Amino acid sequence: MPRERTFTEADVIDCAADLFAVHGYGGTSVSMLTDATGLGKQSLYNAFGDKQALYLQAMECAVARYGAVAARMTAAPDGRTALALFCEHLVTLCASGEPARQACIVSSGLLEGIDDPAIRATLRTKWHATHELLRAHVERGQRDGSIANPTPSATLADLFMSMMSGLRVASRADASPARLSAITHLNLALLDHR
Repeated sequence: MPRERTFTEADVIDCAADLFAVHGYGGTSVSMLTDATGLGKQSLYNAFGDKQALYLQAMECAVARYGAVAARMTAAPDGRTALALFCEHLVTLCASGEPARQACIVSSGLLEGIDDPAIRATLRTKWHATHELLRAHVERGQRDGSIANPTPSATLADLFMSMMSGLRVASRADASPARLSAITHLNLALLDHR
């Protein structure tokens, strides 16, 4: 009779997402995963496949964490408010002082330059999905009048994507909420320029 599992897959994937975000794909060893999850190597492989498969599942988990803020953005009264909510969420994560909350599995994966074609394609897809979310809300704000800056929405989304990556790095040096908020407020102020 097979032994009953004593873990939830969601908890293990959530834990793996944090490890991969902080240490990267190459920097996260199987022993780190087994230590953090409490699973043996064979149990980990039996439940999730190889490291690549677990990484891809962890990436889905990490991206899904943004579902609540994306829903709040959609419910916001205008595009500028939606972007402000995104920035507020990002500052909360970065100011937490917790490396797993400050890090981003997609950003770290892209910076790492992972050679695996499936991982590389998924990382790019996730990056473009976030870019599209921001671009759509910039365009929405330009239509509803809450964003005066006529710069193409894709270019302004690039600015927010760069700010997001930069904020994550800045928070590793100084996670002061006031400092991080000032950076996002400067970005948001650029939306008012004609």
